[in-house]
Amino acid sequence: DNGNAITPAPRGEPIYGRTYLPKKFKMAVTVPGDNSVDLYINDVGAVVIMEPDGKTVKGFNIVVGGGMGRTHRKEETFARAADHLGFVKEADFFECLKAIIAVQRDHGNREVRSSARLKYLVHTLGVDGFRALVEKYLGQKMEPWVPLPEWKYLDWMGWHEQGDGKLMLGINVEQGRVADSPGLRVKSCLRALVDNYGVDLLLTPSQSIVLRNIQPAQKYDVEAVLREHGIKLIDEVDAITRKSIACPAFPLCGLAMTEAERVQPQINARLLAVLRMMGMGSDDFVTRTTGCPNGCARPYMAEIAFVGSGPNAYQLWLGGSPNQAERTAVATSIFKMKFEDLEATVEPIFAMWRSQRNSPTEALGDFCHRVGVPVVEEFMAAYEPGAWKGMAPAFPPPPAVETPTATVGVASDLLVKIEEEASARGLDAPSLLDMIVREALEG
Repeated sequence: DNGNAITPAPRGEPIYGRTYLPKKFKMAVTVPGDNSVDLYINDVGAVVIMEPDGKTVKGFNIVVGGGMGRTHRKEETFARAADHLGFVKEADFFECLKAIIAVQRDHGNREVRSSARLKYLVHTLGVDGFRALVEKYLGQKMEPWVPLPEWKYLDWMGWHEQGDGKLMLGINVEQGRVADSPGLRVKSCLRALVDNYGVDLLLTPSQSIVLRNIQPAQKYDVEAVLREHGIKLIDEVDAITRKSIACPAFPLCGLAMTEAERVQPQINARLLAVLRMMGMGSDDFVTRTTGCPNGCARPYMAEIAFVGSGPNAYQLWLGGSPNQAERTAVATSIFKMKFEDLEATVEPIFAMWRSQRNSPTEALGDFCHRVGVPVVEEFMAAYEPGAWKGMAPAFPPPPAVETPTATVGVASDLLVKIEEEASARGLDAPSLLDMIVREALEG
């Protein structure tokens, strides 16, 4: 502790003193390439940098100044992706964090609450000016940002080895709602898994759950419990649903202007239907919905987002990174898109993407960012419904691969026994057969 960020108050909290911070302060830590934490929406983010031996921590890349909250029609409030501040050695990491907090403590806006987040201080000073203040408190220069591999928006769904001989399993929980309903008993399933298999639960930033510390021998038993409770494994969940999140909105949030969580499944299904109608069923994107502009579901990082602006109305945002990295989406001029107009609104966007993308893998967010939202809006204004049929795709989809039949003959007397055993276990016959075959093949 070099004392540079410590307040002199003898009885005050040693970093905050008597003033505390002017507003909330969010932090995240990750490793190179893994952006499962949505690093760039945080006030401060840290990326662990290892020595070449892969075992020793060298230090940390630091980002500062991210945040989602804003207010409609108040342009002085805005969403912002964090900036790269620099690198610090492991020994200086906590000193650097204290310096950043002290800069916000002493220089953050304390007169206008809506301007009190760290992102506005970084925006006002510029990242270079902010870094200079941090270095003054830190007592030394920061090192340049260490180059990183390309970010990936990971959600850790499905089965993974967790590094100690045990397994972990990510399960998709639509909009994070842990409850029991007819055909889908998420709450009871988690209770059963914890009680019977001793799993630990991790909540993810994508509103889902990772089950940890599963013994390999329990893998198919765990899958059976999931099926019994109506929970799909991730390969049964469409990619639009997998990449979507929404805030609670009505009826739980007093700030909500319209629905979000309760309509997100409808939005996902309708978006997917439009894609399939246009021969784009293999495409997907990050989509998010909020009931107001405060940004709790991080809509401003999505490739396409719907931000509540009134009853059954949404502001449309486009152009976020598919990896949720280094930029926000951009607001379109569509401020009051009616919920019933969803298909009519997105069809021209998808048609332009389909016919003008520069590679088969160019993501929707990258396409909108490359051509610019004003150009997308010009295309939308001139578009006639159904016009996509006369537009050749820039890259025709690959030919369909014939799917072999999964039908297997089973003797009638054996099938009766399988059905009886499946019923006794609370399963259907196909699920039990699947378990038996997997165990036989994989030992």
